[in-house]
Amino acid sequence: MSADFQSLEILVDNAAAEGLAAEHGFSVLLRVGGKTFLMDSGQHNALEKNAAALGIDLTKLDGFILSHGHYDHTGAADFVLQENPEVQVYAHPKIFSERYSIYPERGPKEISMPSEQRLVVANLPDSQLHWISGPTEIAPGVWLTGPIPRFHTLEDTGGFLFQDADGVQPDPVEDDMAMWIETPDGLWVICGCCHSGLVNTLTYIGEVSRYRPIRGILGGFHLKHASDERLAATVDTLQAYGPDRMVPCHCTGESAVTYFKNHLQTEIETSYAGFVVKGN
Repeated sequence: MSADFQSLEILVDNAAAEGLAAEHGFSVLLRVGGKTFLMDSGQHNALEKNAAALGIDLTKLDGFILSHGHYDHTGAADFVLQENPEVQVYAHPKIFSERYSIYPERGPKEISMPSEQRLVVANLPDSQLHWISGPTEIAPGVWLTGPIPRFHTLEDTGGFLFQDADGVQPDPVEDDMAMWIETPDGLWVICGCCHSGLVNTLTYIGEVSRYRPIRGILGGFHLKHASDERLAATVDTLQAYGPDRMVPCHCTGESAVTYFKNHLQTEIETSYAGFVVKGN
């Protein structure tokens, strides 16, 4: 079923339009079929500031999606639930996992969902908190992937991510999920950080949706540390699907954005808080 897609609006990103707050994080608002959904909440208070500046009333949300349990996507979950205590929340059960990033140039950094946010979300009633374990339609033509199978040999989670501060147990970020919107002109795919890999994500969505043309892709693609070989494989997949537009956000990485611009015919647009994609 096609959705009546009205708009996508980035509320939190690493860059921002004049008068809006920027932070290392991500949040996007979707208006479709008379309903409003928020995916992710950024890291700190940029969501609160930008929603107020843009005149967005979060008390009117119909759904709140948490793409995965990292601090820069869940840091203002309490604010969202304070504004809208009865909003329906969608996430994977492993969103509360303990996790760290450990890069060679520095020691371990905890990147889990903040404890206060975990507490607020975990205490929601069963009627309000929806654990997503597979492809799920949350409104006509609006889908969540649930966990995304990892099959491509070149794709990893996009960073030095672990489940422990000693760096012994790699974190597969099993809770990572994306969403897609079915429009008459094709699919709009929205990623949080795409820790499953963009090739895996698009391939899985193509299989589940029985492949419709991809109209656009928006979100973080976590390709900052990707090899040229992985970027080339990603471009091959994108060329096969042929999206009209791409809006790389947050964690994609400047080198990956430049690579896309040099190797794709797709329109590659610059993201920032305040950026709007108009629907039909």
